[in-house]
Amino acid sequence: MEEPTENKRRKVCSGFLRIIDIDNVPNQKHHRTVFIVAISSLNIFIHLLTYINISWQGQPFRYALSSIFMFFIPCMRPTSDAIRLLNIRCNSLESNKTCYYNDRLQGICSSFMYPYQLWRFFTASLFHMVWYHLVINVSKQALYGFLLERKYGTIRVSIIYWLSALSSCLTFMLEHREAPGFGASGSIYGLIIFLIVDRLVALQENTEHRTFILLQIIVLIVLPNAPTIISIYIFKLNVAHSAHVGGGLVGLLLGIGMIGCPLPWNYRQCHFRTMCRCIAFTLLFIYFTITVSTFFLMDAPVCHWLFAL
Repeated sequence: MEEPTENKRRKVCSGFLRIIDIDNVPNQKHHRTVFIVAISSLNIFIHLLTYINISWQGQPFRYALSSIFMFFIPCMRPTSDAIRLLNIRCNSLESNKTCYYNDRLQGICSSFMYPYQLWRFFTASLFHMVWYHLVINVSKQALYGFLLERKYGTIRVSIIYWLSALSSCLTFMLEHREAPGFGASGSIYGLIIFLIVDRLVALQENTEHRTFILLQIIVLIVLPNAPTIISIYIFKLNVAHSAHVGGGLVGLLLGIGMIGCPLPWNYRQCHFRTMCRCIAFTLLFIYFTITVSTFFLMDAPVCHWLFAL
């Protein structure tokens, strides 16, 4: 006899729930996904603002909004006096005056707290210029954030998210000093790598469920990201890989520090586990000390494209 349709549906739902269950023990306490719902909603709300058809500060509102949110070093660090006082080409509205590099740059950045607009380290991850960038990032952010926040709680996931965002900006600046950047992909890579560490540690400790955990890694991590990676290389999309590396590095070190070392063998020694976590947090501290110091010790780069405007 054929199995009832209702039973088939229950089996499908039960299988799906098992795949997205990353608990260490049965009936583990779950946390509310407050942070990831709030941050995803904020991403969507800010993007919807870009469709407001008004002019603000002499430019379309979406571009004015991007100039406030984007990560852009010349808005965050002072430029040397020799560069700030350079004459540049005036636009049509400034034809009867002398135009300086600093004035043009300040017009792009806005005058508030210029040139120390450090909020851009965090607002860059909230802004997406095009809808498909938003859809890709928010869908992955919701998937990985939901899984991790249910298990580890709002505070830990918030730390992973914002430190990954900060790190992605710091590594982005090493490769693209003149270019602006925005998007939540750096934070998302931090969540992804943290989840990978979580599953690898589970693979190490739960030897009887290794096949199922490997299936989780394929379904939750490989399959959702494969289309994006393939599209990047086929269509040669302009992607800030340095930002992804920065976010992923923080996810890795925080994952090892909070969970343990994802080694190919099971270790039971408490002192080794503690040492591994201490090393991870120490490396994280050294990394941020070096990159943040580099940011504050350097002047803003020259934006050569400003001279062509």
